[in-house]
Amino acid sequence: MRPPYRFGPFEVDFAARELRRDGVRVPLRSGEFAMLKILVKNEMIVLTRAQLNERMRGSGTYRDRSLDVSIWRLRRLLETDSSEPSYVQTVWGQGYIFVPQGDPAAADRAVQRAS
Repeated sequence: MRPPYRFGPFEVDFAARELRRDGVRVPLRSGEFAMLKILVKNEMIVLTRAQLNERMRGSGTYRDRSLDVSIWRLRRLLETDSSEPSYVQTVWGQGYIFVPQGDPAAADRAVQRAS
């Protein structure tokens, strides 16, 4: 069993499928938990929309905006200001990156290192 994962004030308990903020349980939908799990497993790695869709739903082509909704909902739960995300950051033209330190500049540095 995977041990709990901590970042900022949060703890993800994979066995219980729970997210806690400062010890208080944060209700998550199954899609939100699945997205969080994918992002946490790939911390500091830019995942394209196609990669996220494939990991969430399997192979296939997706034209709907359900990925955007999953990211938006997750940001509402994790971020102090979801319009300026620090944990689930957008890498313009590439995808999304999970930054466990919550450093707004970390995504830019990760992309520069990968170039």
